Amino acid sequence: MKQKVIAIRPMPGGAAAELPGKTVSANQRAIDALALNSGTWRIEGVPGLYLRCRAQTRSYFLQRRVRGCLTKQVLGERTLKEARGEAMKEWARMKPAPADGRKTFQQAFDEYLAQRELSPKTREIYEYNSERYLADWRSRHLLDIGDDRGGVRALYHQLVQKHGAATGSQVVRMFAAVYRYARRVDRDLPESPTIAVDLPAMKSRDWAFSPDQLRAWWRGVKTLGCVKRFWWLTALFTGARRASVEALQWSDIDTERRTIRFLVTKGNRPYSIPAPDQWMELLKAYRDSGQVPPSQWVFPSNVKPARHLVQVRDDKRGVQSAHHLRHTFRTTLAELGATTDQARLLMGHSMGGDVSRGYITPPLLVESLRPVTNTVAARYLGILEDLE
Repeated sequence: MKQKVIAIRPMPGGAAAELPGKTVSANQRAIDALALNSGTWRIEGVPGLYLRCRAQTRSYFLQRRVRGCLTKQVLGERTLKEARGEAMKEWARMKPAPADGRKTFQQAFDEYLAQRELSPKTREIYEYNSERYLADWRSRHLLDIGDDRGGVRALYHQLVQKHGAATGSQVVRMFAAVYRYARRVDRDLPESPTIAVDLPAMKSRDWAFSPDQLRAWWRGVKTLGCVKRFWWLTALFTGARRASVEALQWSDIDTERRTIRFLVTKGNRPYSIPAPDQWMELLKAYRDSGQVPPSQWVFPSNVKPARHLVQVRDDKRGVQSAHHLRHTFRTTLAELGATTDQARLLMGHSMGGDVSRGYITPPLLVESLRPVTNTVAARYLGILEDLE
């Protein structure tokens, strides 16, 4: 299919026409669920990619601002996978090369985001770190950066002093990833200057809740509204990541087989788990409570009914990050004697690492994991008070 490139002139004062602020998750099921004639949607996690839903068709286009003008490239009707792949290739090409032919860190960074398949969360973290901590580096040429090992080491120690070791390590690791990716193509670049930095091994966080901490957490959760309360219980009983729970749709829950399918995952690895019996009972009560707005989402937003909850937390009531519950789930699995492979399957982790794990077909093992999820649920029920 021949692609059409259109340059959109800037509006007076340098502004350009803004597209609607509607977004849709970057998965085919979410795309297929969009109503025809619903307008233009931005695809989450893919720079510049949009979907236009007309009366009878859905077509993609890519848009990027180049020298003050919005440049649009029509991709046409295709699957999300095809559109995303094409968008990642074309995004960097739409940016003109520097006048002197030397690539800046910002240009290398844009190419990295466009060409690497990163999760939306990783992409968000990278963009935040680049804007906040690397503002003075983005316009520098990679060749100059490669010769400035002392400057890179100084950057790391400044970050550690002002923002902590975790931030310093995270920024330098991202910096190294971008530079090395660019160096695969440009062999004239020196070795990555980050070799001058001794990054400490990051210690795992001790985030799992003790029984007393779990009871204190539940006392805060009980004060929340119906939707958020059940959201937190789902995170507890499944050990799933926050984004995975937030994006649950009713169609992801098989009430006959009593399973839960998580489609939004780290590394784009959807996985299924057996739903604990107690959670299924809580789900029925939640669904029939009359307090849940009609929606395709299990946890609809009360601000935007067509969307689901996002960035769930409640610091005012002491309800901490959902990742504490993921740590608690994994620790409970270890406490109850679950095997490493069982833990990997239940938490959606990769089954790589050795040859034998590569032969495992996870969907065939879902039912065999049911005793494990029910045992974990029983453990929680023995700790929490007044669970309802």
